[in-house]
Amino acid sequence: MQEIFREISDAIIGSKKILLSGHRKPDGDCLGSMLALKLSMEKSGKKADIFCSSEIPNFLRFLPQANCLKNKIEEDYDLVLGLDYGDLKRLDTVVCGLPVSLPEITFDHHPLKNQSGRFVAIDQKASSTCEIIFDFLFSQNSEIDRQIATCLLTGIFADTGSFRHPNVTAKTLKAVAQLLSAGAILNKIAKFYSEKNIDSKSKITALALSKMALDESGFIYCLITYDDFRECGAERDDLIGFPAFLCSVSGIRFSLVLREVFPGKWDASFRSFPGGEDVLKYAVALGGGGHRFSCGVRLNEPPEFFIGKLKSLIQGQKSVKIADKIA
Repeated sequence: MQEIFREISDAIIGSKKILLSGHRKPDGDCLGSMLALKLSMEKSGKKADIFCSSEIPNFLRFLPQANCLKNKIEEDYDLVLGLDYGDLKRLDTVVCGLPVSLPEITFDHHPLKNQSGRFVAIDQKASSTCEIIFDFLFSQNSEIDRQIATCLLTGIFADTGSFRHPNVTAKTLKAVAQLLSAGAILNKIAKFYSEKNIDSKSKITALALSKMALDESGFIYCLITYDDFRECGAERDDLIGFPAFLCSVSGIRFSLVLREVFPGKWDASFRSFPGGEDVLKYAVALGGGGHRFSCGVRLNEPPEFFIGKLKSLIQGQKSVKIADKIA
């Protein structure tokens, strides 16, 4: 990665006008990483713009220069960077059909899929794209002042679920300590995110309720995409308890909630009410595990295929029971 960082630094040094873009409706990590790079580039005399077609949510407006984003492009750039977008089809400049080149440089912590660039700095083990930007700036001895540190810490805080997710490593916390030493104020970031969480949880819950479907086999389910979470400003943990809530629907056998936690990566949560159907047998048969009334599966296939397999399992059980009765 150090060699890639050096080549990226050389490309930035050799450019005067730079454009940065991320995914639409940027979250804390996407916006924080773009703003941190913009501020750092401006320190070295570069003109750096961020293209963002979406309105920035209120809980991120405290970030420095969050009001300086561009929603249209009327000039040419020497260099284009893409950050935290996961797949070119999600990159804001591509989605909006802007007449600018594809990114020559990409920073991302999502799996390598369809990112663009001569220099691609991807680290799936990083907690966030902001952690990668910290590594980049640190490796190039770039100054990280209070404003840059605040942007980077916001992204790390966001994508680790307030440091609760298993993507938090010793390396992550070391970066956090250095950002705090540079002047980032953690309690301010936490305050804005706590205000955000109430609203985002309500939005994602309402959306999940609107997506409910009752299968003829007798189970209730819903599919929540990665973009659904982003559009609501929500985290996957904002739906904790939702599968159990669905079990309160009268007459169902069990509930199933499928969440796209990263682009193309899904998990499934089964829930049944106490004394109800043993759903562990389905989870185990589909490659997962857990408890009789609460279990899950990480999918290796599109969710529609997964649901089709589940229906076949249920139908197979019915056939066995009918055969037993006949016998």
